[in-house]
Amino acid sequence: MMMQTKLLLVLFIASAGLLVSGVTPNSIMANEYSQAKQGYSHHDKMMKPGSYAFGTIASLQTDENGNPTWIVSGLYKGSVSMHNKTQNGNATGNLQNATLEAKFNMVMTNGSAMHDHRIYNFTLTDMSMPNNSTTVFNGTATVTMRQGPVHDVPLSIKAMDNNAVSIWVDPTKIQNHFGNTPIFGTIEKLLEVQK
Repeated sequence: MMMQTKLLLVLFIASAGLLVSGVTPNSIMANEYSQAKQGYSHHDKMMKPGSYAFGTIASLQTDENGNPTWIVSGLYKGSVSMHNKTQNGNATGNLQNATLEAKFNMVMTNGSAMHDHRIYNFTLTDMSMPNNSTTVFNGTATVTMRQGPVHDVPLSIKAMDNNAVSIWVDPTKIQNHFGNTPIFGTIEKLLEVQK
C-alpha cells in the first residue's frame, strides 16, 4: 500500500510539473501542426498565380465488407497554377499545372501495424467541375509502399465546397492497400494568388 501511495505521489508531481510548464501531449501536437502550417505559408511570397491548399487527412479505410479497418491521418498540400503546363518550354495545351504532396500514417483500428505513406509527383491529366461546389482533379502520382515507390498510380482528388478533400487511389496499382474508399481530409487553408 505504501509503495502504491509513493508511486501515485510521483506521478502526481510529474503531471503537475508538466501542467505548470504548459507542456502537454496536445500542446506538443498543436505546436507541430502550427509549425507545419507556417512552414507551408512561408513560401507565399514566391507563389505563382493560382490556388493553393493545405490541410489534414483524417479518414477510416474499410475492408471488403465495409468494416473500418485502418485509421489514416496526416497532412497534404496542393496547388493549381494559372499557367498552362509546359514541356521543354512549349505549351502542351490548356491543362493547368497542379501539385499534390501528402504524408500520412496508417494504423489498424486495434492500434497495430503503424506505418506511413507519401504521395508525390502528381501529374494532372484532367480537371472538371461536376457542380458549383466540387472540383475534380484526375492524374497520376507516386505512392510509397513497403516494397518501394509505385509510380504512375491513378488518383482522383475532389475538393468539395472549399472545406473537404477526398483522394481516391487506384486500388489495382497498389494491391488494394487503401481499400476501395477514398482517403478524406479537410481544407484548412485555401489561398488564391493573383499576381
